[in-house]
Amino acid sequence: MRHTALEVLKERKTKILNAVIHHYIRIGKPVGSDVLTKEYNISLSPATVRNLMAELEEDGYLTHPHTSSGRIPTDKGYRSYVDSLVKLQSYAIEEEERIKREYEGKHNEIEDILSETSRILSGLSQYTGFVMTPKAQYDKIKNIELVQISEEELLVILLTQSGMVKHKKVKAYLAYVQLGKLRIFLNEKLRGISIAQVNRKIISEIKDFRRNESEILKIAEKISYVFYNIQDDIYIDGTSNVVAASDFSDFEPVKLLIKFNEDKEKFIEIINKDFNNGGINVKIGSENTLDGLKDLSMITTTYKNRERAVGVLGIIGPKRMEYEKMMLLVNRISEMLNRFFKEMS
Repeated sequence: MRHTALEVLKERKTKILNAVIHHYIRIGKPVGSDVLTKEYNISLSPATVRNLMAELEEDGYLTHPHTSSGRIPTDKGYRSYVDSLVKLQSYAIEEEERIKREYEGKHNEIEDILSETSRILSGLSQYTGFVMTPKAQYDKIKNIELVQISEEELLVILLTQSGMVKHKKVKAYLAYVQLGKLRIFLNEKLRGISIAQVNRKIISEIKDFRRNESEILKIAEKISYVFYNIQDDIYIDGTSNVVAASDFSDFEPVKLLIKFNEDKEKFIEIINKDFNNGGINVKIGSENTLDGLKDLSMITTTYKNRERAVGVLGIIGPKRMEYEKMMLLVNRISEMLNRFFKEMS
């Protein structure tokens, strides 16, 4: 128990020292306890902070000018601060190597990579990891293939520029020659446009077909509705991790995460709100829009394809998570995914 108490004391002192140095670097004036409790989210009373600052002064990390009650860092204090930054950078390098090892040997199909990414996020954070597939409004069509799998069903296979493959069945039948004409028509008209534009594009272009190709026109129209109904998807991994890491009194957050895994549309709607924010986004407890997430924190960022943000990834865990490390992890995973898209393009 004594060892644990000493660790807590050391952690508190480190946090206060880093806050003093950060504030002093920014403002250039001696730092008082009131400033730390108000501006640096230190959940201790001003009296406790003053006592710890006095101990840091006795230990040689802080000093104070004779004319002020506030403290400023000593050379020893700066050295401790810099060493902590070096340690964090070392952690970042180690994490990047771990992430690279996790990705090694994976398939090039983007679905496999995204699924693996959610697993890596969950595994390295020990919380719930998630990755949203590239948004349909930005993902462009690379190729369309049509396969008559029976006398009643036509399989439409869509390959996007991001590498996503979508399969949809349509109730339709076309003879081999007609199927070839429709395939050529769709690829000529739709290649290079976004999935979100397909429905309008097909409807506006089918008038170019000769009237005696009415059967092809009907099926082209059916296919346009298939594309119209393609929805964003999301990979979620490690829901059970939140149970192991939980410090809340009920299981509502866990139930909500399980529900997200079964009904993903609501979850996608929530994280889509961070799509245009840029950078790392952190929502803590009550900052989350759903009551079920009030005991959890969510860290998200976007990933890119050809310099355009196309999807969101992140983690969900308890509010007492190590934010620095988790933000670093989410950012590193995003950078790795960006590189994958760049190599595949």
